[in-house]
Amino acid sequence: MEQDLMRILTGGWVAQATFAAVRLGVPDVLDGRRLAPEEIAEEVGAHPGALHRLLRLLAGVGLADADGDDRYGLTPMGAQLRGDALGPLATLYGEDYFASAWDGLAHAVRTGEPAFEHVHGEPVFAHLAGDPGKAAVFNAGMAAGASFFRGVPDAYDFSGARRVVDLAGGTGALLATVLRSSPAARGVLFDVPEVVEAAPAHLSRMGVLDRCELVGGDLFDSVPEGGDVYVLSRVLHDWDDERCAVLLANCAKAMEPGAELLIVERVVGQDSYLPLAFDLHMMVMTGGRERTEAEYRALLTEADLTPGRLLDLPLGMRLLTATR
Repeated sequence: MEQDLMRILTGGWVAQATFAAVRLGVPDVLDGRRLAPEEIAEEVGAHPGALHRLLRLLAGVGLADADGDDRYGLTPMGAQLRGDALGPLATLYGEDYFASAWDGLAHAVRTGEPAFEHVHGEPVFAHLAGDPGKAAVFNAGMAAGASFFRGVPDAYDFSGARRVVDLAGGTGALLATVLRSSPAARGVLFDVPEVVEAAPAHLSRMGVLDRCELVGGDLFDSVPEGGDVYVLSRVLHDWDDERCAVLLANCAKAMEPGAELLIVERVVGQDSYLPLAFDLHMMVMTGGRERTEAEYRALLTEADLTPGRLLDLPLGMRLLTATR
């Protein structure tokens, strides 16, 4: 029991060690290679002895391993920390402003107010809007954490879709994945104007720009009409129930009878560690929350939408359908 408790109490140290390794570029240096600590230190610009101690802890938690000659390589889990995988997400979680927001968790629990605003004096999205560098790291981290997108077309059949509307869709990573799986469909990417302006480059790289309409706006004012499939991915958890009700009512107003809405979120359930952790994370960052299946169904029903199937996605994400 004491050993398990100590692992919990020192978990923040392990996270910081992981962030440091990613910041130094260790996972990219070890990609497909096995090197001695001195060789790694030379490539990343680190103190050999100190780096060796860092590597030993990474090996102790299963992110790296060492052979008989004390040469280190990545485990399959550690390989996910490369820059082309989940490394940017680790970079984001290790950002000072991001991590320090958790210093306000006790305040959030006492008051129900977002910890980020208490610590930094402004909401998280206003904070990012005022610092393009932080916003770029945030967007890169969110994109890396969206690797579950590839599972969306496998879980939901888009073959009959004519017009897919991705609401608060960022630069179009999910929409592009959907359109590549459904060559006959066209897409509408809807987000705030400054985000939509950055989308063409990504959509062009994915080969779907010619099938996309880009629309800037505010979800809480209105959403584009005329879609037969609407998508809200990792949006509702940012907001409290009252704001979600406004957003979903706007969706229902825009949807024609028979149109479907796809909600992509983590769903809280028994023994669901990640959704519970992210639930606190949302309380810290935005004042939003992760919800149970019953809570999502209630929100949809109140918006005159009929909840449907709950489908599994990679990385513990779920997809809940609803029909107008």
